[in-house]
Amino acid sequence: MNKTLSATARIVVVDDHGIVRFGYSQLINQEPDMVVCGMASSEQEGYKLLKRESPNLAIIDLSLKEGSGLDLIHSITKTLPQLKVLVISAHDEDLYAHRVLAAGARGYINKEEAPEKLIEGIHALLDGDFFFSESVTKTLIRGRLGSVKPALLQGLESLTNRELQVFEQIGHGQSTREIADTLFLSVKTIERHKENIKSKLHIDHATQLVQHATQWVMKRGY
Repeated sequence: MNKTLSATARIVVVDDHGIVRFGYSQLINQEPDMVVCGMASSEQEGYKLLKRESPNLAIIDLSLKEGSGLDLIHSITKTLPQLKVLVISAHDEDLYAHRVLAAGARGYINKEEAPEKLIEGIHALLDGDFFFSESVTKTLIRGRLGSVKPALLQGLESLTNRELQVFEQIGHGQSTREIADTLFLSVKTIERHKENIKSKLHIDHATQLVQHATQWVMKRGY
C-alpha cells in the first residue's frame, strides 16, 4: 500500500537525541498511513517547526537541548489546538503524567516501553483517543486513589513546572548562571525559584538542595 497525501498522517518528532529521532522516524516511516515531516531538538526549534508544518501529531520528549518539552506543549497546544501530542520520555511518570495532561498532551509513554507501543500510541491519538503505557496508567490511578507517597515525592509534586525544571537542572550539576542561560531566564529569577524550592521541600541550605536534586536525578537515570 503506497502512502498518499490524503491518507497519510504527518508527524513531527521533537527529541534532544539524534539517534532517538532517527529511530522514531524509521519506525514511523515504515507504516503505510504515517510519515515524519520534520524533526527538532530544542523547544524553540520545535515550536517553529510545528507552526510551519502544522502536522497531525507531535511526539515530544520532556528533556530538550534548550528549553523544556513541557513548555513547548503548553505553547503549541494554545497555538495549534487541533494538534495531538504524544509524550515519550524517561522522566518519572509519578511527577510528570499529570503535568503533561494538564499541558494538553493526549498520551504519555515511558521510553522503557517496547517500540511497538509508539505506533500503537500514534494510532490511538489519531483516532481521537488517549493513550498511556501501563506504568503511566498505574500512576494516574494511584493519583486518583490518593495513595501514600514518600515525603520528597509529595514535596516535588508541590513544585511548579518551572521550579521542577530548575530542580532537575541543579541535579545535573548546573550552576545558577547555566540554568538561567538554559531556560532563558535571569539569574535573579533562578535564585528566586531556588528559594521557593527550598521552602517547599523544607530544605535549609543550598548544599542540601544540591544533594537532594543530584540523588533524585541519579536515581531516575536522566
